[in-house]
Amino acid sequence: MTSFYTVGITTVRGIAYLTSKSSVTGLENLPPTGGVIIAPNHLHFADPPVIGAFLPRKIHYMVKQEAWDAPLLGLLPRWFEAFPVRRGEVDQGAFRMALQLLANGQMVGIFPEGHRSKSGRLQRGRPGAIALSRRSGAPIVPIGMWGLKEVLTISGVFRRHTLNISIGEPYHPRVAVPGDSVEVTADLMERIARLLPPEHRGGDTRTRD
Repeated sequence: MTSFYTVGITTVRGIAYLTSKSSVTGLENLPPTGGVIIAPNHLHFADPPVIGAFLPRKIHYMVKQEAWDAPLLGLLPRWFEAFPVRRGEVDQGAFRMALQLLANGQMVGIFPEGHRSKSGRLQRGRPGAIALSRRSGAPIVPIGMWGLKEVLTISGVFRRHTLNISIGEPYHPRVAVPGDSVEVTADLMERIARLLPPEHRGGDTRTRD
């Protein structure tokens, strides 16, 4: 039986090919099997299905509780097999769900910035992906994406701007030592920044409070 995820991702992929040019690099860096954490930058609410449309594996995204509870639109994360997380606190339920998915060999998507960047530049990160990788043993794959905002403008539909997705090499954060969350989170954000053009790189990639 075909799932909504398959139908939805196929539809998004078709729309993307019709309305934009696409440049996807580094697909060879994505492990083909096993638990994986992808960590993209976050520019637009449509980032999750668009990234999913160009990656060969299903992604289970952590989405903010507010989006999960939204009338009507809250159906979308359910259909795309995401799961909710409460921001501003340590959500043990979301953490356990992510660990279970990774243990089952699934791919989990986390936006380490925590919310969309209004300026288009990479923001400071949060240490959730680091903690999840250390606990699960799953590698983190940094991803840089840009061009979606331009594609989704009225003029962009006719001009067919380029949608760019750059996939970095998987890595494991170093073994935890007390008080190292700022440094290791900054390292993740710097790995994402290196995948982005200069105008989308942030000036300070230290962890956010």
